[in-house]
Amino acid sequence: MLILHSRIVIPLDSAAIVDGAVAIDGPLIVGCGPYHEILSRFGPANEIDLTDCVLLPGLVNAHTHLELSYLKGEVPYRNNFIQWVDLLRELRSRTLPSQLSDGTFERIINNACQESVQGGVTTVGDISYEHRAWHYLSSLPLRKTCFAEVFGMTGDLDSPGEYLRRCIARTRTDELLRLGLSPHAPYSAGSGVYGLSAELAAENSSDDSPISLTTHLAETTEERVFLLEGAGPRLDYLKRINKWDGSFICPGQSPVNYFLSLDLADQPFLLAHVNYITDDELTALARTEHSVVFCPRSHHFFGRPAHSFRSMLEAGVNVCLGTDSLASNDSLSILDEMRFLHKQYPDFPVETLLRMGTINGAAALGWQDKVGRLAGGMEADLAAVPLTGDHSDPLTDIFESNTQPRLTIVRGKIVHHIT
Repeated sequence: MLILHSRIVIPLDSAAIVDGAVAIDGPLIVGCGPYHEILSRFGPANEIDLTDCVLLPGLVNAHTHLELSYLKGEVPYRNNFIQWVDLLRELRSRTLPSQLSDGTFERIINNACQESVQGGVTTVGDISYEHRAWHYLSSLPLRKTCFAEVFGMTGDLDSPGEYLRRCIARTRTDELLRLGLSPHAPYSAGSGVYGLSAELAAENSSDDSPISLTTHLAETTEERVFLLEGAGPRLDYLKRINKWDGSFICPGQSPVNYFLSLDLADQPFLLAHVNYITDDELTALARTEHSVVFCPRSHHFFGRPAHSFRSMLEAGVNVCLGTDSLASNDSLSILDEMRFLHKQYPDFPVETLLRMGTINGAAALGWQDKVGRLAGGMEADLAAVPLTGDHSDPLTDIFESNTQPRLTIVRGKIVHHIT
């Protein structure tokens, strides 16, 4: 038995607890309440003194590419997204063979995991090219949905189907690892690939091991031109890299409307970015079970227009947070993302901001019955962040400071602790 004694505990679905505590037995939270009550019910037990901290549910990074962490600061953006992707692709293809052969790839994943938990992140939604990362992540103490990324603008589904079925058969899931499937984007995966991915997810999911789905959507203006007009820089790029056979029929729709028109076997998707959306499209999106993951600092890196996350939340869309990769960001910290948003939108409710970084992400990845809030019966994923005392409200305090988590616990195991 372990008792975490904190100055303030924020369970999320109930009021903050001053001089609070959380009791952990094995992988589970067995009690959350005032310290004297928890000690009376569960003591004597091992205790960790966190009375200078606020104790939160573990943070959720719902959209990242951990394998690209070595490209931090290496891919400058010069106001042309396709050129940026081209450079990233070139760097990855040049370095990947040696990374796989000399153990560098494993070290990249290990270091990214370590950086994540040091930042209080306990769950990630990680997208990996050719599904390489899951094997290395499988032994690491981080909760993860490992998305197998799939491409294909062709009407021939044999190759993507074989790849997806191989990923499903070979991925070994457990209490901390689940499989996801990720048709990359509407400009790189045809409607058949989306439908097949959704169908396979539905067929192979179980209560213990559901298969999640994610995609990049409405990320750039070039994507919009491609789907509305069947032309533009995105088409030129597909031809140049030999990923275009002419079988894709331009839908003449915006990215959001096109996606919503697809046959997805009633499966919810986690939609990365959705930077460009009209009011009518937002209304239609809000009628679905799809979630949106917003990556604020990456959004800023690319100079995107103001995001519609507030309107999405008001409409009832589940919006969560991600970092994207370190090729377009400075850290893998969701606390940094929340601080960035708080600085940009100081009047935005801090409680909602915390939900975006915790339970909303857990729900978007299908982990909401396990993590995302502090309550008896939930799995013990937590983060403790030191308070400065500069603000009476604990969330405002940590969002306006630069303190870093002192303690991170994943499924009852301490994975980061500064004593």
